This record gives sequence, structure tokens and C-alpha cells, in this order.
Amino acid sequence: MLVKRILLAVISIAVGAAVTTAITFAIGTTPAVYGFGYFFFTTLCLAIALGIWLDKFMNTELLPK
Repeated sequence: MLVKRILLAVISIAVGAAVTTAITFAIGTTPAVYGFGYFFFTTLCLAIALGIWLDKFMNTELLPK
């Protein structure tokens, strides 16, 4: 169960960072210009949203039913 939860966290953070990078390039800037704080919190929000969704399908039971 612990391995599944760690895998969920790694996948969520990696996809969140990739999507945030894609968004910054799509709006015509770079992550460095976008700023570390904004990049961090955008990645965090996307990772949490994806983590909630993945929790259901990976059956890690992090969230109560």
C-alpha cells in the first residue's frame, strides 16, 4: 500500500510540473520568468487535483470514502 501511495505522489507531482511547464510555454514565457512561487503553487494545485483523481483509480484509500 505504501508503494502505491508513493507512486501516486510521484506521478501527481511529475505530471503537475509537466503541465505547468507546458502552460508557461503556451502563454509565451518560461518557468524562470513565471517565477518560482507561482510555478510551485501552480504545480501543487494541479498535483493535488490529479492526486484526488488517481486515488480513486489506484485504490490507495488516502481519502475517506
